Amino acid sequence: MKKRFLFLLIAVPMLFASCGTSKFFSSNASDLRPIALVEPYSYITDAVADFTTDYLPDASRFNQLLVTDVVNSLGMPIQKTVSVDFDAANRKSKLGSWMYNLVDLSATSAQKLVVPNEIRDAVRESGCRYGLLITDVGYSKNARQYALEEGIEIGMKIADFIFNNSVDFSKDTEAYVNGVFALVFDNQTGQVVWYGKRPRRYEYNPLDRESLTKQLTKLFADFK
Repeated sequence: MKKRFLFLLIAVPMLFASCGTSKFFSSNASDLRPIALVEPYSYITDAVADFTTDYLPDASRFNQLLVTDVVNSLGMPIQKTVSVDFDAANRKSKLGSWMYNLVDLSATSAQKLVVPNEIRDAVRESGCRYGLLITDVGYSKNARQYALEEGIEIGMKIADFIFNNSVDFSKDTEAYVNGVFALVFDNQTGQVVWYGKRPRRYEYNPLDRESLTKQLTKLFADFK
């Protein structure tokens, strides 16, 4: 029951956060150029609300490469791509934690962010005035784990029918989920000038190019 309750806690916010949000603070899309894309921060795990959830380094790297490639194909005014070591596998990493926390931002709080010096230095060295930061957080379950959780879910529905004479046709177990969060900052002033997000939803697979393209196209629609 505890595990099912945890799934419900995560599922409910996703239902209400189905729409993306984006906002310019002091500029418009045509002013924000040239942009340096900082290689995305990707944090992909094997599950959510699971006591044995593990960070997947290979999946995270693959997601990072996919996001980078898709963003560069969208016609964004990106001049260069730069690297920053976020040490994503270490949740205690100061820089990695800062990037991960982008998932919790509202447009109001994003405007007040102070971009870490390590990121600003990388953008400054690129020669670009603006920096684009992207955080991708999601999970992709392996076949065994997914089958196990489906079996548990079916068992709970059968028990509910036996004891309560009712049947729940909803589905709490999903194979994957993904969300993307981004901002553009002015490296001359250090201020965030644009923030956007596509909240985590079950329909998006962090390891599928077509799925990511749908998310990112909607996320960066302001720049077209």
